Amino acid sequence: MAVDHTAARDVTPSLHPEELRQIRSRELIVRFCLGAAVSVMAGIIANAVGVRFGGLFLAFPAILPASLTMVQEREGTRRADRDAIGAVLGASALVVFAVVAESTFTRLNPGVVLITSLAGWIVAAGMLYGLLALLRPDDCDKRKD
Repeated sequence: MAVDHTAARDVTPSLHPEELRQIRSRELIVRFCLGAAVSVMAGIIANAVGVRFGGLFLAFPAILPASLTMVQEREGTRRADRDAIGAVLGASALVVFAVVAESTFTRLNPGVVLITSLAGWIVAAGMLYGLLALLRPDDCDKRKD
């Protein structure tokens, strides 16, 4: 099987704020309600079992299920799969944010801690995406949508 090296893969992340205008009010309401329901459930669990255990549920990306369902309906399964992969990469990078924040909050100014933690998240997310693009370029190739 021959590999086509002439076609460059389009794996560069991009931002399209103009697409925000395409979101319907119903979609925003569904996302808000699901997010609120997850937060309320986390509060109920925290009251019943304890705040440490209940706090774990606040890490659940509350609007992700609703968003992925809407993306799948509107743009197809492949696009929803790619969005889910992005959510996993971002959440994984969030661990770096948490580790940096936890280890520096008692020693540095809170503003510096937040900026440093954000920088750690950006670097980790970028490295994870780069690794994904290197190891599984088809998962990042925009032309295959």
